[in-house]
Amino acid sequence: MMEAISTLPYTSACKVALEFETRFWEHLDQPIYGSCYIAGPDYPGIGSVCYPSYNINGTGPGALLGSYISNPEWTEKWMAMNENEHVQYVLDAMVGIHGSVAQKQYTGRSSRVCQALDPLEGASWADPTVGQHQLYLPEYFKTHNNMIFIGEHTSYTHAWIASALESGIRGSVQLLLELGLVDEAKATVEKWMARWVEV
Repeated sequence: MMEAISTLPYTSACKVALEFETRFWEHLDQPIYGSCYIAGPDYPGIGSVCYPSYNINGTGPGALLGSYISNPEWTEKWMAMNENEHVQYVLDAMVGIHGSVAQKQYTGRSSRVCQALDPLEGASWADPTVGQHQLYLPEYFKTHNNMIFIGEHTSYTHAWIASALESGIRGSVQLLLELGLVDEAKATVEKWMARWVEV
């Protein structure tokens, strides 16, 4: 099973968040209240720009995701570039998009994450082929040599945080069942598997 997981293709992404003195984007002539959009050809290598959908019209500093890109060509370029240069490129794009207010309000604080540079991650998400999905997915729901596999790659809807959470719950229930704790497994499913949602 470990060999099967190691053969899955993985996709990498790079993200840069910038902090500003205020949530200036909510006070523009055309305010932006939480959303993501693709920066487009005028800003190559930026990918999506995402504005927070929490604390709308909040006071104090605010941060936005100035770049989120998973294009392999660009993620390789960003990983080769030092963090300060990458952050400056993203800030320059924000100034191009929003004008001088972005430069004036930038606090100098940023955060860059390129998952492929993290030795504990190595990639952002699994990207199995259709054949791999059909072959491996049923196996993830089995216990192999006292091991239970969890992670976004073990979910039908891989590549999302929700997939990672779902797989964690599934793995916990699987462990409870392995230990013979059927009532606890049922209680876990009832509480955490979205039983409160009505369609």
